[in-house]
Amino acid sequence: MIKFYEDTVAEQARIEAAIKKYGWAAEHNFWWYQYYQYWYAPTQRTIFAETDRGALFTVYIERNQEYFVVFDPLAAPAERVLLLMEYVTSIFSNTQAKKIWFQLDKAERPAFLRALPEAYRSNPVYYTLVSPIYDLRQFDPTLPGGHYKTLRKEMHKFYREHQVTVHDAKTFTDRDGLHALVDAWKAERPNTEQSMTGVYHHMIDANFQGTDEARIFIVDGKPVGLNAGWRVPNSDRYYGSVGIHNFSDDGLGAMLYLEDLVWLKAHGYSEVDMGGSEKSLLAFKNKFCPQLYEEMVVFSIVKK
Repeated sequence: MIKFYEDTVAEQARIEAAIKKYGWAAEHNFWWYQYYQYWYAPTQRTIFAETDRGALFTVYIERNQEYFVVFDPLAAPAERVLLLMEYVTSIFSNTQAKKIWFQLDKAERPAFLRALPEAYRSNPVYYTLVSPIYDLRQFDPTLPGGHYKTLRKEMHKFYREHQVTVHDAKTFTDRDGLHALVDAWKAERPNTEQSMTGVYHHMIDANFQGTDEARIFIVDGKPVGLNAGWRVPNSDRYYGSVGIHNFSDDGLGAMLYLEDLVWLKAHGYSEVDMGGSEKSLLAFKNKFCPQLYEEMVVFSIVKK
């Protein structure tokens, strides 16, 4: 029988135990789940769902009376679809919800659709997020060869013209400067994009709890960029969940991205998932030669 836990802060031990046992996806992180509720305004309500098969990170979107399974299931591969079907049946049988949203690994969706009861139907994929995966064992920070020629020139120019340092975000005292960085980043984003501004502000206020690495990129004495992330549970992969900057220099985005790859390689990480984005941003990420791509799909199901 599926159980729902609405006070997810009080259930931290339960959630972290499930992550330790079943975690496998990039966003399987207790603190990231807490920050996630601030993605939209008004705030979403986190509700952790658990059965003998595993568990689900979910939120309730009160303004629409909709539920959202925000990350991949915390379960063994053979149990994931069964867990999702149990959740679907429970929500549609016991609440007034007319729609349930899912964010799932693209490879998981076909089995999900085959198992979907006749009483429900899936809407088309709303959007797809593509994550570049980099093999840091093959990445050379000197950027040799013809492919990297332009990026290499940009790097040399940037570091020649600016004084650059990196500071541990957890001991960085200028919190107002970090919040200003987030607001500046938001101001430059297209209005159609989901900016996650609230997520980043709450992460700063919580002193980056949940991250294994969090660094401030400082240029000419000012905090202009932030990189943060954590090791994916039960894997050798790192997840670069945060990479934002204030657009104060044309080359800043590439230099911040490069700093993350270089720093992670130097500190022994072998592989990194640099986070999902829509396909329009892949041209930028391709500059750094990812070894493969993984896709996440967002879609909804409704009653017929």
